[in-house]
Amino acid sequence: VTGSNRLCFLYSLRLFQKFDNFRILVCGGDGSVGWVLSEIDKLSLHKQASCQLGVLPLGTGNDLARVLGWGGSCDDDTQLPQILEKLERASTKMLDR
Repeated sequence: VTGSNRLCFLYSLRLFQKFDNFRILVCGGDGSVGWVLSEIDKLSLHKQASCQLGVLPLGTGNDLARVLGWGGSCDDDTQLPQILEKLERASTKMLDR
């Protein structure tokens, strides 16, 4: 996320401060996930009742998505509806950073 898209995302992320429960789907790789988690930490959103983060592996490494069982890549967009259904039913796992 760069430039004006980054500012738009940060503004949108601040809106989550008004909710007790929310989910964010990061479409990218380990760098994108790390950046979103850092921004969540800066805003103290991780302290809310339920802050859940899903990963759609679209990066080059995708180590986190692989470790969490989501595979190393998502290169077939025809499978997107099934992937989103799987994410909806997924169990949560605690991460330490």
